[in-house]
Amino acid sequence: MIVGKVTGIKEIVQKAKTFEKNLAGKAIEAGLLKGGLYLQRESQRITPVMTGDLKSSAYTVKKGSGIKTVVTVGYSKEYAVFVHENLEAAHGAEFNRKHADKIAKVKQIAKKQKRKVRVKDIYFRRGENQQAKFLETPLRTKYKEILEKIATAAKMYLRGKKL
Repeated sequence: MIVGKVTGIKEIVQKAKTFEKNLAGKAIEAGLLKGGLYLQRESQRITPVMTGDLKSSAYTVKKGSGIKTVVTVGYSKEYAVFVHENLEAAHGAEFNRKHADKIAKVKQIAKKQKRKVRVKDIYFRRGENQQAKFLETPLRTKYKEILEKIATAAKMYLRGKKL
């Protein structure tokens, strides 16, 4: 016995699939952006600093949308590639050891002049973790964490939570 007939089920299912694809695409987009921002932050933590210009030139850009989203993380300073690829340069702890006597001399001069050591002094203690390959290293070493950030952000988007 047929009590009623529902028509348009195929259309409803198709619309639901389209909605799911759009929602999934937006979730992927949100996740990729979150992963890119995480990579940028981790990269900036080890970026060599002399004046701070290189570190502050970091960017994360999202192009496209949905499943066609492309997220790019990089540095806009023209010398970024040179600093990134120059494995001969001393950074971080190595710089501090290599130039310890010059750093001490600058500190002594600054103390006599009753001033702080300035960036233009050139020889000042650098962050211990600064290094070449400052973008590549976190991409390699934090790969799992980046994927987790992408997945978590996508799940949160699907659940309707703000990122």
